[in-house]
Amino acid sequence: MNYPVFSLSPSPSVFVIVLLLFVQVPSSVSNSTLFNDCSNKFVCGNISADFPFWGTGRPLACGIPELEIKCEDNIAKMNIDQVAYRVLDINQDDGILRIAREDYLVGLCPPQFVNSTFNPKVFESVAGYTNLTFIYGCVAAPIAMPVPGLFTCKINAVNYQSGYIQAGATGPGDCYGSVFVPISITELSPVVIMLDLEQSLKEGFEVRWKVDGEACRECNSSSGVCGIDSVTNQTTCYCPNQSSGSGTCAPPGSTPNADPAIPAPGMYLNFSSNQFMKYPVTA
Repeated sequence: MNYPVFSLSPSPSVFVIVLLLFVQVPSSVSNSTLFNDCSNKFVCGNISADFPFWGTGRPLACGIPELEIKCEDNIAKMNIDQVAYRVLDINQDDGILRIAREDYLVGLCPPQFVNSTFNPKVFESVAGYTNLTFIYGCVAAPIAMPVPGLFTCKINAVNYQSGYIQAGATGPGDCYGSVFVPISITELSPVVIMLDLEQSLKEGFEVRWKVDGEACRECNSSSGVCGIDSVTNQTTCYCPNQSSGSGTCAPPGSTPNADPAIPAPGMYLNFSSNQFMKYPVTA
């Protein structure tokens, strides 16, 4: 009986396989690099921040995509839903961000005609603020309702005599355009002092970011730093010389407390569905 003859001379593919068994191909960004990068706080003027913010020395893996922060001329700035904001304060303990629209820092006219909207899966409102709509470019003020805060604004070289404000988040109606923005005035009075209103706009408003902080506190207490895993899109703990998949960092000489492929028990923010999910899930 004839049997097939196997050559004992190794083929090039065999060398490749053997080589891969002994040589570990480094990833594009090592966990140690992310640990070092994400350990660096964002500092700009009197504003400092870490997770869940990223930008200016902190790579995307250090924070939530929607919370990019930049430093321009020693001023902290963010762009949220196509609106430019100046960062006035960051309260990391309470998860509260205080921001002011850049266009309203120099007055009411002319604004960027984009409303201050926020992704409800990332942000939530803070008590004490309400939406206020600034309506621009009206031929005449509406007479069927009280009109607080009349003002004049030149738009595209046209000097419109009738601009006004209205409570809530509304549209421009028959006027040129409108912008609504959260403001610290809870009730509108028929008598509005425009200078006070402009000052309130400069003082900004607060929003709260919706990220569970318990997992990060546990990570930080184990000498790790929080970030976002680019594969799972979940919060993760970056540790020196350890897998980024661990919920916390293991003490020196021990093994991580979780398999790198399995999220550690606890709350994680799933950015694929933008919902909090708890792992492991039991039937």
